Parts: sequence; C-alpha cells; structure tokens
Amino acid sequence: MTFLLFLVVILFLLAITDLIVGVSNDAVNFLNSAIGSRVAKFKTIILIAAAGVILGSIFSSGIMEIARKGIFHPQYFTFDKLMWVFLAVMLTDIILLDVFNTLGLPTSTTVSVIFELLGASLVTGLIISFEKKEAVTEVMKYINAESVVSIITGIFLSIIIAFTTGILIQYLCRLVFTFNYEDKLKRFGALFSGLGITAIVYFLLIKGLKGTNIISESSTAWVSKNTLLILGLLFIAGTIVCGVLQRFFRVNPLKIVVLMGTFSLAMAFAGNDLVNFIGVPITGFISYQNWHGSGLPANELTQGFLASNDVVVPTYMLLIAGGVMALTLWLSAKAKKVTETEVSLGSQNEGEEKFKPNAVSRSIVRSSMILGNFFSLIVPKTISTRYNLSFEKNKIKQATIIYDKPAFDLVRASANLVIASSLIAFATSLKLPLSTTYVSFMVAMGTSLADKAWGAESAVYRVAGVLSVIGGWFITAVIAFGVSGLFALILNKGEMIGAIIMIILVGAYIILSQVTFARMEKTKNEKLSRLNLLPSADLDIITSNKKMITGTLSEIKKHYNLVLEALRETDKGALEKAHKNLSELEDYGFSLRAQSIRYMKGLNNDDKKSAQVLLYSTDLLQDIANSATNLSDECFHYLKNLHKKPDKEFLQITEELRLRMSNFFDLVIKALSTNNYSEMDSIKASRDKVREYVNQQLDAQVSHIQIKKPGVKQSILQTSILLQSRDILAVTLRILKMYKKYMQ
Repeated sequence: MTFLLFLVVILFLLAITDLIVGVSNDAVNFLNSAIGSRVAKFKTIILIAAAGVILGSIFSSGIMEIARKGIFHPQYFTFDKLMWVFLAVMLTDIILLDVFNTLGLPTSTTVSVIFELLGASLVTGLIISFEKKEAVTEVMKYINAESVVSIITGIFLSIIIAFTTGILIQYLCRLVFTFNYEDKLKRFGALFSGLGITAIVYFLLIKGLKGTNIISESSTAWVSKNTLLILGLLFIAGTIVCGVLQRFFRVNPLKIVVLMGTFSLAMAFAGNDLVNFIGVPITGFISYQNWHGSGLPANELTQGFLASNDVVVPTYMLLIAGGVMALTLWLSAKAKKVTETEVSLGSQNEGEEKFKPNAVSRSIVRSSMILGNFFSLIVPKTISTRYNLSFEKNKIKQATIIYDKPAFDLVRASANLVIASSLIAFATSLKLPLSTTYVSFMVAMGTSLADKAWGAESAVYRVAGVLSVIGGWFITAVIAFGVSGLFALILNKGEMIGAIIMIILVGAYIILSQVTFARMEKTKNEKLSRLNLLPSADLDIITSNKKMITGTLSEIKKHYNLVLEALRETDKGALEKAHKNLSELEDYGFSLRAQSIRYMKGLNNDDKKSAQVLLYSTDLLQDIANSATNLSDECFHYLKNLHKKPDKEFLQITEELRLRMSNFFDLVIKALSTNNYSEMDSIKASRDKVREYVNQQLDAQVSHIQIKKPGVKQSILQTSILLQSRDILAVTLRILKMYKKYMQ
C-alpha cells in the first residue's frame, strides 16, 4: 500500500511538471496573435492570458473521460496494472513535450496523451493477455478502438477545417479592410468588433457552461433556451461599446477584440487541454481511493467503475492546476521560444528565416505559382485589379530606421483569435479532445496565406517551416506510442525498482535540459544583440557600424592566430574550437549583411552615405570571414584526417606569417577605433611588406612542389594558408580605406 500511495504522489508531482512543459508548448496557441501584432505590452498580454487560463481551468471538469475510458477499457485492467499505464504515460509526456519545447516547435499535447495512453495500455494489455494465456484475438478487447479512431479522425479533420476556415475568413476580412485599414476601420470597425466579441462570448461562456459543475442545470437550460436573445444583446452591446470607445476615446476596437480573444483562447485552451496534464493523475488518484476502500489486493481489483461512473473533479484541484499554468506563462523561456517560431512563420515582414527550404517546399511553391498563373488568365481584369488593390501593402517612406515591426496587423490578429477560439470552444462543448495546437497553428497559417505573407522572398522557407511543424506532429504520435509502450514494459517487468530508476532518469533529464536550454538561449541572445546596429541612442549608424566591424575584426585576428598556433603544436582540440568560432563568425557576417539591408530599406532616401557604408562594410567583412573560415577548415581537416605533419621549415614560415599578420591587424584596428587615418601610408607600407613576404613564400612553395614533389594534401594545406592570408590582408585594408573615405 505504501508504494502504491507513493506512485499516486509521484503522479501528481509529474502532473505539475507536465503542466509546466505542456503550457510552455501550448502557450503559442493563444499568445502568438497578441504578441505578433504587438497589441499591448508583453506583461499585459501575459496577465490577460493568465486570467483566461485560471478561469478556463474551472470549466474543464467535465472532460476527463479520455483519461479513464476514452482510449482503453478499464474493466479489463487491475489497479496495479493501471498504475503502470498511468506512470508510463506521464513520464513519456514530460520528456516528449520538453524535447519539442527545446526545439521551439509547437506540438499537440492532446495527440501525445492519446498515443501515450494507447501505447502503454496496449503493451500492458498484451502482458495481461500473455499472463492469462489468452488467444491473440483477445488482445484488442483492452483497447477502445472505436473511440480511438473517432478521436484521431476528429483531430486530423480539424487541421483541414482550421486551415480552410482561416483562409476564407481572412480573405473576406482583408477584402473589406485592406492593409490600409484606417479609413475602413472608422466605418466598419465597431460593427466588426461587435461581431467578433459576440462570437467569442457565445462560444466560451454559453457553450462552455456545459463543461462545468459550478453553474446549476436550470441556469444552463435558461441560457440554452434564450440563446438568440442573448446573442442579439451581446452584438448590440459590443458594437455600441466599441463605437463609443473608438469615437470618443480614440481606442482601436480591434485591440479590444485581440485582447479579449487572447483571454478567450487561453480560457478555451485550459478548458480543453487541462485533461492532457492532470486527467491521468486524477484518474489514478480516484482509482487509488476505490482500491483503498475495497480491501482487495491490487492485482485482483479491476477498474470497471471508471467506465460506468461520472468523475467530478474537485474545483480546488482545477484552480491549483490553473495557477501553475498561469505562473508558467509568466516565467517560461521555452514558451517564448515556441511562440517565436509560429510568429515568424506568419510574419508579414521580411526577416531571418528559421527554416531551410527543401525539395518538397520548392515543389509546393512552384506548383502554387503555376496554378496562380493559370487563374490569372481566366479571371476578369476588373476583379483582378480590385483584388490587388485590396491586398496592396502600405507603402510608407520612412525617415527613420524601423527594424522591429509587428509581425502582422490587428486585422489578422483578430481573425486568428476569433476563428480559433470559436472552433476550439465548440469542440470543447461537445467534449471532443481536438488539438488546440493544430487548430491554432493551422488557422494562423491559413490567415497568413490569405494575407500573402508567403511572398517570393519567403515562400519556400515558410512552407518548409510549416511542413517541419506538421511532420513533427506525426513524429509526436509515433514517438509517444513507442516510448510509452516501452516504458510500460519496463515498469510491468521491473515494478518498484524499475519505477524508481525511471523516475530518477526522467528527473535528471529535466534538470539537464533546463541547464542546457538556458546556456543555448544566453548564446542566442548574445548573437542577436550583436546584430543591433543601433545599440546606443547616442551613436549614429555609421559610428555604430564601424564599432561592430572593428570588434569583429579583432575576433577574426584572435582566431586566425589560434589556428596557426594550433597547427604548429598539432593541437586538434584547440584547432577545432578556433574553426568553430570562425564558422560562427562567418554565419554572423551573413546575418549582419541581411540585417544591414533591412536597415537600409528604412533609411531616408537622401542618406546615401549611411546606406553605402552598411552595404560595403558588411560585404567586405563577410569576405574576410569566409577566407579565415576556409583557412581554418583546411588546417582542421588536415589534422583530423591524420595527414603527415607539415615540415618544420613551413611551420616556421607560418609563425612568421602569424606575427606579421597580427601586427597588421593591430594597426588597422587601432586606426578604426581611434578614427585616426593619419598613419594610412605606414599601414599601406606594412601591408606591402606582408604581401611581399606571402608572395615570396608562394613562389617558394611552387618550386618546392615541382622539385620535392610533396603529398597533394600537404601542398594544398600550405598553399591555402598563404593564399587565404593574402586575401584577408587585401580586404582588411579595403575596409580601412572605405571608412577613411566616408568618415572624412
């Protein structure tokens, strides 16, 4: 009894952990529209979402069926076997969701818990059947196959419905409002907002009443009887309130819809998804109470009561769960990472893409372009012109740099929230465990497509990202099923010892995951901060750019020296580290170049000087980084592949080259840092001496290859070091000349 009680306690502790990792993943469902449109400060958005989560948790007491009888038939499982199923499910869910959180990919907590229950109960059913020596045909009696098929079909059908609904409704909204929606908002804003608020309140409060035990049946019946009257009053009241706020207080009514939609979607999320996190532990606790009062051994008491009795979850448990979820929203860094992925895929602006294109994404985009060209031939020109005018982006000539715009506007954010919350709440009222992640994500992608967010600049990247996320959903199901089944097998065979080992391993994994993630995020934030071309308000963009270029040159100099020193000492570890750092600098150079182009697009048309500095400096820096990386790559792979150590004479040459290059770097960096170009002639003379030395050594290498005939790998290494160093030398001086030209 003591150990079984311990398992119940562990289930609740795991439930808290599962709430944290689960909310970190599912927060994207209700935060992405508000955060992407910058409707309010981040803290305000989180507070509104947290309030919705806490209230929604109270409305979730009627949907625990999935954990107790939706996937398996509990009457065929004894209490001890059922506890192994529940423990396997919780351990798998924590690991699986945390992996997706770390990767920044939204996945479905509903799908994961369904397939985890399916895998664990199927394996446990096989074990029971084997112990009873039943026929193979009897195995499927343990699984509620009809319910499983119905649930899975409903979930994947919701993907198609959500995507098509998002496209159609956003298309109509954009036709009405256009991207330059300020004038249309004065005429239709209050009406549109009143309709959105009515839809939100109807689905979340009226439909949601069926899922809770805090409101009497008579009150629910009255609401159901007077639905049309309530809807009419809601629409009138919502329209009037939004109209008054818009006319007299200059409040954008779409902001009201987005904030209210964030609250409602958070509420719908808690109402629908809370079962995924606490349904299993609560069912385990109820089973424990039933077994404790029966007086029978754990391996003799079957759990048929779970299939016949209605389970009413105490409100205090739901409130505690809601509180944990709300705190997670505020504190979780992984929740922000998952949100960033979805916002970037739906962004209306150009930016650094998170996913690489692949053959499938290119094929889809190519086919879509061909189909679009076909329709353009048969659609009348008048309709085509009206369509293009409605979807024309706002062309504002910026006098200042704007590099951190909202990902999309309030029209799309409103549509996202109204559509998703309506679909999710409607399914919740029918006690269907649809995936809030699938619905929210596909609605967001549908509205993005309707808004032409996937243009020629970004389509292949965005489609690849969507395919990656959807592919992750299928992987979720496979992994959840397989790992949960494996854990169930270990627990059934290892029992108490197996359970303790599994719990310790999962705990150690979670701790290690958090430490690793924190380190990765710190490195990522440092890289992002380096891409800010205006880190300080008191610096102009050219000065800021020069400071950044100078700092990067210093880093290249440092790692260039380390590469040649590591080659001389045959230190493969140090060389690998230097090569990795130079590769990161090469990637940084590419990102900096892209960021500079975005800054240039925001500059005043008359500011040619700043635009030219941004363009030329980042291009030259990328050339240097490429040459330094190629040099380190040659050296690293030479040592890595265990080739013959370079001749002593050549290592002496590389040491002399390192000293000369280092001295030249110092002269250039000093001139850039002090903005003093009076020593330009002496710097050129230094460059000439280094270049003359390199050319002499290259001539010597040519003679050496012809006379001594060394190995091909060694010859490639030695000539590459000299050639790449000469390129670095030339481009470094060009950077100095460029700044001298523009700074003076």
